[in-house]
Amino acid sequence: MNPGLSSFVMFLSIFWFVVYWILGGVFFAVMAIFRLGRVRKVRFSCLFSLLALVCGIGAAQFGMKYATEAIEACQIQATGKAQQFVAMIGCGFTGIMGSFLVGAVVLTVIGFVIMELSKSKTRPWISLDQQEEKEEEEAPHVLRKSKQSKYF
Repeated sequence: MNPGLSSFVMFLSIFWFVVYWILGGVFFAVMAIFRLGRVRKVRFSCLFSLLALVCGIGAAQFGMKYATEAIEACQIQATGKAQQFVAMIGCGFTGIMGSFLVGAVVLTVIGFVIMELSKSKTRPWISLDQQEEKEEEEAPHVLRKSKQSKYF
């Protein structure tokens, strides 16, 4: 791979990672709200960030791998630097964007798997519902009265 393409792959990897991370993070935040399930946010965030990084690098690598022949054919006909850059993007558009879409599908499917693995089955230690708090406060007093010893 020539140096121009390898630097473009590096740029594309970083760009796809940021796009996957932001758009995928928003998507899964909305899904967590709609599902109303308890998700261990730190675990999910770390695994999702790593997944977005892997998908971004993979989409850039495979996209350029599939588009290399078309890009090289267009760059032979290009005369200046600007034409070579346009040839790189224009001729490789199908391979690059196709791999981006495949990466997005992989990110979504594996993201749902990560979300299922990150579900918490324990009750939260902070309760925002005041009705539940009142019921919990009343319940221990009832138990104490019924189980009082004669010494206390």
